[in-house]
Order: sequence, then structure tokens, then C-alpha cells
Amino acid sequence: MRNYIIRRVLQMIPVFFGITFISFLIIRLAPGDPIATMYPPEVLDRINQDVLREQLGLNDPIPVQYVKMMAQFFNGELISFQERLPTFTLIAERLPITLLFTLLAIVFALVIGLPIALISAIRPYSKLDNVLMVGALAGLSVPQYWLALVLILVFSEQLRILPASGVRPVGAGGDSVSAMLPYLIMPTAVLTLGLLPSVIRYTRSSLMDVLSQDYIRTARSKGLQERTVIVLHGLRNALIPVVSIIGAIFPVLLGGAVLVESIFGLPGIGRLAVRAAQNRDFPMVLTLNMFAAVMVLVSNLVTDLIYTRLDPRIRLE
Repeated sequence: MRNYIIRRVLQMIPVFFGITFISFLIIRLAPGDPIATMYPPEVLDRINQDVLREQLGLNDPIPVQYVKMMAQFFNGELISFQERLPTFTLIAERLPITLLFTLLAIVFALVIGLPIALISAIRPYSKLDNVLMVGALAGLSVPQYWLALVLILVFSEQLRILPASGVRPVGAGGDSVSAMLPYLIMPTAVLTLGLLPSVIRYTRSSLMDVLSQDYIRTARSKGLQERTVIVLHGLRNALIPVVSIIGAIFPVLLGGAVLVESIFGLPGIGRLAVRAAQNRDFPMVLTLNMFAAVMVLVSNLVTDLIYTRLDPRIRLE
């Protein structure tokens, strides 16, 4: 196990640098001037743009800019063009918000989706199963931005029971979860409903396949209770595809938070990424890309390790 983890980590290093360089190259070659977004037009006319461009390193070749920014990143000295603050600081301030409602969405999707998939798999092709599968397919077809706007219209504009934007009451400080909870209900619901159909469909399909295996029939022939057979013997082995989904979707959810955070006005890394891309804030974009790359690579590694816990037959060579 230890040798496998070491080997995977070593394999991640070139992949990490390749992802970050390609991402930096794309944003660097995109049209737009970061200096034009840093100052109002009347201020730009009074400053020496060539000197500022030299100070920011924008006159260097793109590979040189990348190497310098990577060195500054690992030294903790990479400064955002727009915010004039370390990129680490900006991400650290916003990451808890994004992680909080993203993790809540995954937990609720599993808590709601697994029992539904279990009921559906036990009675396949019944009326109840057909209704649940139609609902899951309908959930896959609903755009998240439309669902978010409908929730705002109903619960904020008409019923006036939930705040439409922000993360805490005006004037409130700190990171009290109780104060933030009303502001996170609708964003969490949008992400949960986006993830729930996939959890239901994949778990149902996997569980139906597992329940037809010989070892399930053997467990039943031994006189074990049906609940024990299904939950302990069936559901555990059926969770492997679900773990794959969560492992692959977790980084995507963080990316999908861009839309949710923009609609609900949450100060998370999603809105930070949008603003950095719009303003050609190359240090911020590079840092966010590195964060996303690490999330994907670590998520894949953790998923492989969880496989061995769910199924002892799987060995990591």
C-alpha cells in the first residue's frame, strides 16, 4: 500500500505541472490586457504602462512567466494582480464556503439517494421503480441555473423565508454555521438535486447486478435475514461504482459551484475564479488551476484506496 501511494504521488508530479502549464498558456494567450482591468481609463492615461508591465513580468516570454509564477507560488509570494494580496490568502478566505455546501450536497445526495436506489433495486421494473427512475431522469434534465432561479423566486420572493444571496446577515462577522445555514440551504439544494439522479441510477444498476450474483444466493440459503443480505452483502459491493462517481464528481462540483455561487452571491472560490478569468489575473488563475489539479489527482488516489476497503479482493499493486 505504501509503495503504491508513493508511486502514485510521483506520477502526479509531471501531470500536475503539465495541467498547470497548459492552463496558464491558454489564459495567457487569450485576448485581453490585465493592466486595462487594474485601473480606470482615466488613471491608465497618467501611468507608465510599460514600466508597470515590466514590474508585473508581462514582458517576459510565456515560459519564463510561468516559471517565475510557480517559484513565487511555492514560496508563498504569488500576488494577485487585482486584489494585491497573496493568492493563498484569497483562496483560504473563500474555500471554506465552497467546501461547506459542496460536502453538504454530497452527504445529502448519498443519504437520500442510497435508500431510493435500494428500494428501486429490490423491486425492479415495478410501478414504484418506474416512478423513481422517471424522477431521476427528470432530475438529470433540469438545468441548475433554472432550478436556482426557481428556488429564489419561490422561497425568497414569494414566501420570503430564505435569503436570496449572501452568506451571512449584514453586519454579522465570523464563520458561525448557524448564521450561515439559511443562506446555504438553496445552494446546497441545487447541488444536491444535480448529483442525486446520478447516485440513484448508478447505485440501482450496480445493486441489481450484485443481487444476481451467486454469493448473494448463498447468503440467502444460509438463512440470513433479507435485510442483512441486501445491506451488508449487496449494498457494500454495489457502492464501488458510487465511490467512482463521487470521486470523479467532487472536483467537478467545486467547478460547478461557479454557477451556484454567482447566482446566490456566495463569496466562494467559484466567483473568485470567474473574476480572475475576466480580469486576466494570471497569478490567481494559475493558483486556482493548481488547486483544481490537486483536487482531481488526490480525489482519484483516495477513490482507489477506498476501493480496497469496500472490496477486499481488490489489491493495489
